[in-house]
Amino acid sequence: MFKTYLGMCYSGLMAGLVVGIIVFLLGLCLGSFLNVVVYRLNHQLSPLRGRSFCPKCKKKILWQDNLPLLSFLLLKGRCRSCHSPISWQYPLVELATGLVTFLIVFYFSLPLVNILYLLLVSYALIVIAASDFLYQTIPDEAVYFGIVLALSYSFLVSHDLTSILSGLGASLFFLLLAVATRGKGMGMGDVKLVGFLGLFLGFPQILVALFLAFLTGAVFGVILILVGKKRLGEHLAFGPFLASTAWLSWFWGQKIWELYLGKFLI
Repeated sequence: MFKTYLGMCYSGLMAGLVVGIIVFLLGLCLGSFLNVVVYRLNHQLSPLRGRSFCPKCKKKILWQDNLPLLSFLLLKGRCRSCHSPISWQYPLVELATGLVTFLIVFYFSLPLVNILYLLLVSYALIVIAASDFLYQTIPDEAVYFGIVLALSYSFLVSHDLTSILSGLGASLFFLLLAVATRGKGMGMGDVKLVGFLGLFLGFPQILVALFLAFLTGAVFGVILILVGKKRLGEHLAFGPFLASTAWLSWFWGQKIWELYLGKFLI
């Protein structure tokens, strides 16, 4: 009887491990596609048409050179055709997408509709973060996709329409910052992005996300200035901080608010 129980536990563990590996690998493949989306949205190309190509020599990438993570390692970070360095963006986005996919599916034990919703929102946030970091642009396509998702979720699933007020309030706050700094501190891309994040998070999670984004952005900016990578007053992409803290705030924002921030901000 005990051996039978151990056998069942072992079989369940192995099955879960196999499924987990498959989900992670699927996330890596989706991350490879997100890299294509980031590049093509910033070069006025369709993400859905044509094969992948090297940004330097423009030659089409062979299928064996387009395997997430593995090809980057086998090619030692260089294009097979022109030997130009391959940006670290590609393996990092693939790895981040794989890990995020795995965590959402397995770690947080969410209902299926929440899993699908969070996966799609997370992929939009990854595109936004990578695009702003690399090109200092926040693609409208990714933001509007997120807004439609968040509104659909609010109306059809959560039935919590107060998130609309959170989105409007966050956008208004950033619009005032953009006007006050004449676009040097915040741009309209940030204004639209926080509107999406407000819809996604609701209150008080949006406050947690904004607080953490400003805090981490300030710390990171100071570090870059101290090591000579940035000068005082030089632009620092804010999208990656907003996207990452928004994702964290969805899961832990309420706890952070109750334990820490709620006592000081209100």
